[in-house]
Amino acid sequence: MLRYLSFFLIFILISACTLPSRQQVDVTTATPPPTATPFPSQTPAMPDSTPEETAGQSATLKCQGIDAGDQKVYKKQTFAIDFEPFRGSCFVTTHDPQFGDDPPLQSEYAIYKNGKKVFDFPNQFNGVNFGCWPEAVAFQDLNGDKRNDVIVVGKCSGKSATYNENSVFINDGTGFTSRDDANMALGEFGTVRQVADFVKENRAMFF
Repeated sequence: MLRYLSFFLIFILISACTLPSRQQVDVTTATPPPTATPFPSQTPAMPDSTPEETAGQSATLKCQGIDAGDQKVYKKQTFAIDFEPFRGSCFVTTHDPQFGDDPPLQSEYAIYKNGKKVFDFPNQFNGVNFGCWPEAVAFQDLNGDKRNDVIVVGKCSGKSATYNENSVFINDGTGFTSRDDANMALGEFGTVRQVADFVKENRAMFF
């Protein structure tokens, strides 16, 4: 009897070891969980704005739309400026429209605010009053007094070729002044960088 019971117990143990577990999972065939697909991002709407409420290019575009009367605004050399003593103003170049704008002969430049001229630069193009225009304009602090000065690289028509009539206008806190004798030393330069470097190296001539 005991012998039969022993055989029976051994048979049960062998059967338990060979039967597969119901909880065992075949990882090679398991289906991965679905991944979430995000909704396309939506670009937020930009708030409404006007040129008066914005700076940089929008302000310059407003300056370029100034009514200059019989003169035409030369947009390439017209800019918004925002430094003392002319904050929220425009550096505006105008010219006689009968000559076209390539080049814009008979040019003049001034500062406008709220659509009105508030400052005329003295002795433009070093007194040459015919056939000149600004080729480049820059606003830089040339003497370290925390005030932006104005550099104008000017061109004038000659009998055989164009020539330079460059000017530096010094910001004195109430407007801009210029030294004609010093400006005459700038005629050999054709870029703003060259003019600025010369002025900084020879400050006593200009300030």
